This record gives sequence, structure tokens and C-alpha cells, in this order.
Amino acid sequence: MTRYLYCCRFPLFALFLLMGVPASAWAEPAVPPPVDETSDPDGIHVLDGSCVLNMGELHVNITNHGLIGSQYSMDVPYASAPSGQWPGGSGNEYLWGAGLWVGGRIAGEVSVTTGQLDRELRPGPDLMDTIFEAQNGTIVRPNVFDHATGRRYPDYSADDDHDDQMDEDFLNGRDDDGDGLIDEDFAQLGDQMFVCDMYDDLPLVREMYPDHRPLGLRVRQRAFTWFQSDLENVVGLDFEISNVGIQTIEDVYLGFFADCDIQSRTGGSNEPDDLAGFFDGAVRGENGLFYRAEIAYMHDGAAQNRLPGYFGVMLIEHPTEFIGRDAPFHQEINSFQAFATNASVNQDGEPTNDLDRYALMAQRHQDPNTPVDESSDLKVLISSGPFNHVVPGKTLTYRLALIVGDGMQGMLETAVQAGKTGFGRFFNMDYDWDTGQRGRETKVCLGDYRPWDGGEDPIYGHRLNFMNNDCAGDFPIMFQDMVNDENIEADTDTGKRCVWVNMDNCEECFRIRGEDCNPGMFHSTYMGPAMTGVNGRETRMPWSRYAEIPPPSPGIRVVPGDNQVEVLWDDRSEYAYDTNYYSFGGYGIYDFESYQVWKVHHWTRPAGLNPGATPPAHKWGLIAEFDIENYIEEGVNEASTRLPLGRNTGLDVALYTPGCLSDPRFEGLAEAMQTVVDTDVQNHWISLPSLRQHDGSVTPGMEILVPWESYPDVLDTFFTTTAREAATGVTAKRAVRYYHYIDRESTHNGFQLYYSVVATDHLMWQNDDGNWFPAGSGVSEDPGNNFVSTTPRTDSQTRQQLDDNGRNIYVYPNPATRESLKEYLAQEPTFADPTGVRVTWANLPRAHNTIHIFTESADLVQTIQHDGFSEGGSTSWNLMSRNGQEVTSGIYLYVVKSDGGFPDFQGRFTVIK
Repeated sequence: MTRYLYCCRFPLFALFLLMGVPASAWAEPAVPPPVDETSDPDGIHVLDGSCVLNMGELHVNITNHGLIGSQYSMDVPYASAPSGQWPGGSGNEYLWGAGLWVGGRIAGEVSVTTGQLDRELRPGPDLMDTIFEAQNGTIVRPNVFDHATGRRYPDYSADDDHDDQMDEDFLNGRDDDGDGLIDEDFAQLGDQMFVCDMYDDLPLVREMYPDHRPLGLRVRQRAFTWFQSDLENVVGLDFEISNVGIQTIEDVYLGFFADCDIQSRTGGSNEPDDLAGFFDGAVRGENGLFYRAEIAYMHDGAAQNRLPGYFGVMLIEHPTEFIGRDAPFHQEINSFQAFATNASVNQDGEPTNDLDRYALMAQRHQDPNTPVDESSDLKVLISSGPFNHVVPGKTLTYRLALIVGDGMQGMLETAVQAGKTGFGRFFNMDYDWDTGQRGRETKVCLGDYRPWDGGEDPIYGHRLNFMNNDCAGDFPIMFQDMVNDENIEADTDTGKRCVWVNMDNCEECFRIRGEDCNPGMFHSTYMGPAMTGVNGRETRMPWSRYAEIPPPSPGIRVVPGDNQVEVLWDDRSEYAYDTNYYSFGGYGIYDFESYQVWKVHHWTRPAGLNPGATPPAHKWGLIAEFDIENYIEEGVNEASTRLPLGRNTGLDVALYTPGCLSDPRFEGLAEAMQTVVDTDVQNHWISLPSLRQHDGSVTPGMEILVPWESYPDVLDTFFTTTAREAATGVTAKRAVRYYHYIDRESTHNGFQLYYSVVATDHLMWQNDDGNWFPAGSGVSEDPGNNFVSTTPRTDSQTRQQLDDNGRNIYVYPNPATRESLKEYLAQEPTFADPTGVRVTWANLPRAHNTIHIFTESADLVQTIQHDGFSEGGSTSWNLMSRNGQEVTSGIYLYVVKSDGGFPDFQGRFTVIK
């Protein structure tokens, strides 16, 4: 049966208690979000802090109820998650809570919908209104759509479902494009992405905030990050804000609010000592060009133990409204405000009602930077607008980046990378070299511009190379062609008469000079590398990286043993095209080089990290590498015609054959699986579909596999290792290979270890024939982005071992003192692990075991269930009683009851605090 995996579900009454909600009711929304037969009035509020962007070094908690961050000082379930932690794993927080603001007028009445501090954006009532997570183009949770992928241009297979469209299906668990498939082409932004829909016109929102008038919005939020080092300090935010109501919204302003509270969770100062500022200017990139940066930032003003980071909210892009600003990219912050806590609006305090909030968003004002001697508990707000006539059905796109760096200079260096990536790259997506030439990247058609009163179309008043005249002033642009009938041609797709123009000339000029300038001083060809829309590249793809991209990391799992760990991984890294290198045939090339196995041991999590948190980068150590046999070819390195690239170990030395493939219990399964695989002629199945449907009936076509349905892992293995040959009308499916490595160094039983496997590539060189050759070592992913944790353990004891050697169950550490528990890898307590310490039973039977723990007076303290077949011979207890209290000092008795004919075992251990 398909399993729906949600981040968290929270009952409505618990939300009311948590938020202090009044019991008053409000009218139903004019246009509620769609609800189907799976409707759940509680909604899917993600409150457990499990949705954390942690692939980079800036770790940020994401929710679907307006909040970005974890409000880490509050007594709420998600507070233990990283809020805006940098570097990841340090416990140093640079964000307490943030959220989107949208202000506007409906029939003259002002309203502002906020994500923070009020959470006036909430998930809908449908089961699919949760948070979706995707990594590297694959849905991670809820992982119920086997065919769904999110490949994005320039990936040669960006049309995931082969329907001649790209990125047409938003990641939300619904069939948005009506083709019968769900999320089959959802567009991966970054390497890790969280996606959700939120609404401001739900009964819950009206009841919680009775004084707020909803605008009738649906906000589609995509939050994402990257693992590459150039973007590891960036979190991207992409908002699609749609009017789903029945009234036009006038004078819309878009903004973002942030409350930082910069401090360390571990013994740091808790004083209100932040400093706020605003940067608006040019930052020179490593390529010599300038990039516009508008950033509201905060940093620590503590007198002692000051944290070094500068944290900023950077505008990437907002909607454009007027003919002069219809460039393919625009950014402008109208207002920057810094608020003091516990002060009125007149005293520069934060606004608490919609009128005050809208008034501040609409101001064209910039607060001065906070003086060093006036640090305080500050919040900041940026806003842009107004955007008029947001009619029902219209959508505004608002793009931001959360950035951080070491000091002001470090933050600005991060801003360059965020700005370049947010702007994206231009591609020749129509494969027409006549479009996107000489910097003319924008197609403009007669009648496309906004209404005009009589006369000819306003397009005739503009120039081909300088369509945007905002920065021209009164300076005459000499010797430049005006748009005229001679260069307007009929468009083959629409039938309209259109012309290609250079719409972003002002930004191009800025990139060269680092200031707003008069493009009349420059001929278009002078723009050089600042030009967009050259070589046929007419389409801009926001959030597209420029840097070298390593192969995706393989799938990984670990098998703990007695003082050893076996690490296993698949071969998918070897079959991913690198889209930075194109052959003359138009496809990317494979440039896989090696697998690297990394390890972390003896790491104690700082406060504020969940048990599944990523160890910091400096903790990882390389323990093994397996690379293909290849050489640097002649002409690349003049000293040698065949210089080995790497150690050339070959991959076969790590090859692993799953034992189930030759297990007699699964005789006949290979043939049955081949029959199933052969039916998927279009290769839609990324993984084996569920054998049963929601009602328990067998999925059509899966009947042949039912005899083995109690072995789901085995079925998955047989599916991945089964190939299908290509033929007319049949798409090939390759058989997956597996590798392994057994680690026996410093693998002590009971101690938590972390393992990662990443892939590397190599630099490439192209000869005159268009063929690519290795030219040196390339790049790899950060080990922290593809890791699993495990604990080596004793093997479970068989009945024969019991007869031969007797029972040898014991508890360690014993006595469990503060010192011994600390030495036994104690961790900082979290919401999920209140003590952070544990004691462990060893040598448990290979059976289903129940451990009853008692006080000396025979009071039952706790009961632990353990499966000796799948969990080995060890299990742990965190010293929490069944009543949710930490146990006190004393002698504790335990009884191990096992099935399978094992006799009961009794023992004792001591806790000394």
C-alpha cells in the first residue's frame, strides 16, 4: 500500500492553545482553495521542525504557516530546529523568524497579509497541503509519485514527461496540467527545495486574526539551497503570489520582514544587541563586472563573544509594471525600515495593525544604519511597489535570497553569487539563432504593451538596442535604429508582428560601470561580456548556476555490525550528463571520475540541532576512494602523453552483488520482475510502483509479484538490477550496479558514526573535432549533503550460540554516571531527545524482545521493544520514564523476555547523577 509521509500533522485545538487563538468565528472565504474527498479540516501544519534546508552552510527551518525560521527561544515543537544557523552545526543563529508581507487595497480598504510576526498565511485543508521536499530532481517527501522528476534546463532531458513542455507541473501533489500525471515535471530549484501552498483567506486565519481583512491570496513558496561552495551561504526564496479572490487588488506592495536575534544557543549572550543596516550599490564580481545589490542586513553588536557573520535579506527580482521597466529583470527596494521592540510606531517601533503596516510599506524611505552604541532587539522590513490592478487570476513573482558572510565584505561576496544565480542564464531554448542576437533578448509584439490613447503603437517610440530608456535621461542616443516596420516580422507561433529588442540595456550598462549610467555613451557591441541574449540565447532561466557542477551523489545505505560498518551505494552518479559540456550532437557528456567515502566519528551536536543534523564540513575525513582508470591525454599535459588521473583503482574492486539475487527463497522473482519491467516501455517508473492501491487491491500489472510482497526491499533490488533493451517504441532501462566498502577503523560498538559517499568529476578539454577529454581533477559534492548515521552493535545471539556460550546480556555504561554518560557520546538535548544520553543493552537474542525496566521496589519504569532480526543485538534507552520524566539516581532492574524459546534474562544496572 502506498504510504503518505508527512512532515507533521497537528490537531486544530492544539494550534489554538499554542497560538492563544480567540474562539470567535468569521465568514467563509469568498473563493476557498480546492478540497476533495480527502479533506481534513485540521490542515497539514508542519510544526515538528523537520523541514530544514541544510545542504549548504546556512541552515534554515521552513514551514507552511508563514514562518521562515524556528523562533528558537520559544517553547514550541519546532524551536529545536536550526532557525538561521551559520555555519551549519555551530549552534550560532542569525535568524529568529521571518516572513513575506503583501499589502494592498480592495475597494479602497487597506489590508496587509503577513507571514511574521502574525502568521496570516496557512495551508489549505487538503491532505496534499503539506510541505514537499525535492533533492536533485527527485521528490523526497511525501514520496508517493514514482514517475515525478524535476529536471530543469539546461539538462537535456528537462522535458521530463516528453510532452514538449518544461516545468509545467508545480510540486504540490496535484495534476496541475490535466494530463493525468502528478508532479511529473516540477522544476527543481537549487539542490534541496521545499515547496508549499499557503492561503490568507481560510476560516482558521479569519478566526485567529479577526481584525485582519484577507486579500484573497494564494502564495506558492519555494525555498531552496545548494551544496556547492560558491552558494553554500545562500538560501533562495521564490514566491508566486496569486489573487484567487473575486476582487481586484490595487496598489500592491511586496515586502519581507525579518527578526534576527543573532546569538549562540550554547552559552552565548541573550542580550538584545543587534545592529541593522541597508546596502544599495554595486559589488564587483570575480569576472570584473559589477552586480547590483540591495540588502537589508543585521549583525551582532555584542561587546563580548561577538558573532562574526553579517546576515542579509537581498532582493533578487520583483514584478515590472511600466513600459520602461518591462526589462526581463528588475530590482528596486522602495523602503527599508528598522523597528525597535516594545516601542510605538511613532517611536520607530514595529507596526501592529494593517494601516500602520501598509503605510510603512508604501513609504519611499530608508532608515539610517544603527549606530554601534545603539544596538537593540531590532527587526527589519523591505518593500517594493506599487503594483496596480492585480485582477483575479493574476500572479506576481517575488524573488529574494537570504545571505550570510564573514563580516560585511564576506556578505557582499555572497551577494554577488546570489545575484548572479538569481538573475540566471540565457539559453537558446527555441534553437533559433536569429533570436537572441546582438544582445536583443526580448520579443515585443504590436499590441502587447499596455493601452494607449489613439495614435500608433508605442513600440515605435523605442530603439532596438536601447528599448529601456529609464537611464538615458535627456542624453540623445545617436546612431541607433528606431523600431520600425522594416524590422518587425510576423511571429510563426502567434501570428503577431513582433521584433527582438535589447530590453535590459540599463542593467548591462550598470554591470560595466558599477553605477546607473547613460547607455547613449556606449554602442551595444561595447557591452561585451555584460550583454545578454547573444548567440541565439533568447530565454532567461532564473536561479541558474554558472559554476562547475559535480555529478549527483549516489544512493547510500549502511549496515552496522560488530565493531564494523558496511557502506553500500548505487551507480547513478556515473550516468548523469554534465550540462556544462555539450557535444556537437547537442547533448551533455558523462564526466564521472570517482566515488569518495567519507566518515565522521566522535561528534557532539551543538544545541539547536536535530538528531538528523549534518556534521560540519571540517569534521569529515576521507577513508576510501575508487576511481575509473583514465589518463590525461596528449596535448593537455605537455610533459606526458598518458598521465594517470587519480589512483586508477577501477570500480570493480568495490563491486557488490546483493545476496538476495542468489537466495533460493526468491527463485522465479527475476523472471517475474523482467515481465513487469518489460511492460513499462516508456520508462515512466523511477522506482517499483506500489503493489497495492489505497483500498488494498492489487495494482493492475503487479499480480505476478504478490508472492514476494512481504519482502519490499528485495523487490526494489530486483527492480533496479533488471534491464530492458531498447527497441522500436521501447525505451531502454539500464541495470543498476552496487558498490560497498567495509570500515573497521575506529568503529566501536555503541558510538554513533556518520558516513557519506559522493562522486567527483574532472575538468574537460574539447579538441577541434568536438570530442571531450579529461584535463585534470574536477569537483565533488560536500559530504554533508549525502550522509547517513549508524551505530555499530553486537550481533544478535542465536539459540545455538546461547547453548554453546550461555547468556551474556549486559548494559553499558554501568554505572551510568555523569562522567561515563558524557564519555558515551552524550548529545545536547532536543525536543525529540530530551536527555541526549543513553545506556545500551548488548548481546540480545535473535528474536522479538521486550525489555521491562523496574525500580528496586518493582515499579515499572519503562518498556522497550526490540527486533533482534533487523536491529542486531543492541538497543538503547534515554533514561526517560514512561511518564515522560528523567529517571533519578538508583539501582534499576530489568527483565528481557524473548520469543523463539529463549529463556527470560534478569539483570541490573546503576544510575548515579
